[in-house]
Amino acid sequence: MKSFLFSLIIVLTYIVNTSLAVSFKVLCSVEDYQGSGMTVYIDGNPQPMTKSGNGILYVLDYQGTPNQYYYEVTGTALNELTMFGTPRTWDSGSTTTFYEVFGRFRTIGDDILQTIPRLYPPLPGYDKYSQLFQEGELAVINVRMTDSDYINLTSLTSNTEPSFIVEFDLYTPYEEFHFTNATFKLSGQGSRGQEKKPYKLDLTPDESDKSNSEIYNRKEFKLRSLRFDESGIKNKIAGDIAESLGLPITQAAPCRLYINNHPYGLYELADMYKKKFVRTFFNVESNTDGKVYGSLYKGVSGKYPAYLYTDFGTETVQRLYESVIAPTAGYDPHQDINNMMTWLANLPDNASKEEIEKQFDIDMFLKYMIIEYLVCQWDGYIGNGNNFLIYIEPNNGKYHFFSYDFDITFGKWCKSSTGSFDEFITNVKPNGTYGGEPKREPLLYSKIIKNPNIKPMFEDLIKEIVGNLFNMEALEPRINYFAEFLKPDLYWDIESYQYIQTKTFSNADQQNLPTKEVVDAQFDKMANPENLLAFIKARSENTAQVYGITNLQAKGKYGTVGGKIMSFKVSADKN
Repeated sequence: MKSFLFSLIIVLTYIVNTSLAVSFKVLCSVEDYQGSGMTVYIDGNPQPMTKSGNGILYVLDYQGTPNQYYYEVTGTALNELTMFGTPRTWDSGSTTTFYEVFGRFRTIGDDILQTIPRLYPPLPGYDKYSQLFQEGELAVINVRMTDSDYINLTSLTSNTEPSFIVEFDLYTPYEEFHFTNATFKLSGQGSRGQEKKPYKLDLTPDESDKSNSEIYNRKEFKLRSLRFDESGIKNKIAGDIAESLGLPITQAAPCRLYINNHPYGLYELADMYKKKFVRTFFNVESNTDGKVYGSLYKGVSGKYPAYLYTDFGTETVQRLYESVIAPTAGYDPHQDINNMMTWLANLPDNASKEEIEKQFDIDMFLKYMIIEYLVCQWDGYIGNGNNFLIYIEPNNGKYHFFSYDFDITFGKWCKSSTGSFDEFITNVKPNGTYGGEPKREPLLYSKIIKNPNIKPMFEDLIKEIVGNLFNMEALEPRINYFAEFLKPDLYWDIESYQYIQTKTFSNADQQNLPTKEVVDAQFDKMANPENLLAFIKARSENTAQVYGITNLQAKGKYGTVGGKIMSFKVSADKN
């Protein structure tokens, strides 16, 4: 009996002690700080942490109830108490920290999250948004490849198309995911020539294990390098505006990227314009052969801008209009875009709105043109005949236009930051030509926007959007939130350039490295209007003057854009 009681006491003591254990978890690339590990100071007492696996995660199970704590890179004087001036506070209602990032004081931004007004009814496709791109959070990705593959990646000096089979860890504040047999390769166009390169990650095609082939209902995503965007959020803000206007748009969210445990900077985790996007936003039907998608084309400027004219000199339709999804029927992947260009060429300049609407989505096009105008998307359809997509419904069905890729916008390299839309057409590329020939207007501008049956509708949309959305009242709180939430990551991104080992290609334009002064200017409304917030202020006020808009306010009839994503579908497959 005594032996039984003694054993029971030991078991109960173990249970009590175990129940008092709490977990600390922090992410850090300690080798780049010349450290030997991580230490957590709990109420002033140093506790060595254990490296988890071969990555950047350090953990500690601690017996007791902490009050305050901070992290230090072991073997260095680098610690968060010095950085922050105050320790972190333990959440007394929790038994674990988030997956925290060394040097990043705020892990979750829910309490400071700001939104923008929603002007138009939300599309049903927004209900399918993925929590991979959750608001108020920052994902951390650590890609790991073999030493020989890493040497190959970091030795690239020209625009080739290598791909690597890798494993990677992805951390949200709440969860850790591990993937194997993923494909990692370069993405993007001009930005891939920079030292900080854009990438694409495809999860394994072997779907027998959903936990390794899918995350939050996504099997692939881009890592956009933000090399030209010192604010880190221009594409995100443009996407918010598009969603507010009820437009199809891919999701995006900030993330930190590490490769082989080395910092590679702040990136944008971005969804892709592929079949899943079409299924999300358009009515894709099925037949006995499977899904009937229609076709999707990407406009890519070359010697000639992709303005949708039927004549383009020595260029080819294949070069100017990349086939992303080939037509469901037929053998020529470019048959649908050729049909569209022929239709547009033959469209009367004064065609009725009803006649145009039968074949072309007017509302979607006009709204995207207003976005290009307001954010000064000089590398879009209007400026370079670039960075746009055309979705064509099956059997030469309706044509849908949407712009994308807004990172070099909101004042950066903008040649037309004042004036009307018509002046923007003239001035956005002041020395532009049509393949060396005299400059031409973008054909959709000539045929649609200048149409006297469409122009009043277009100008009314400008007034509505600027008056209620594209102004400081509506956008400044959202941008100030990002400034507070992402500043540590933008500063860390600056430091990361000393660790990035990939090379600038020999034919790439040299870009200045970002600085804290340049980053800070993006969020200063009194700065030069080539910076984000000051540009919005100047652009909205000037446009209001041009179009006679008397009141700039934050006003939407359909709630807000930018709040927490509540749909939850797939993460249970992983954990």
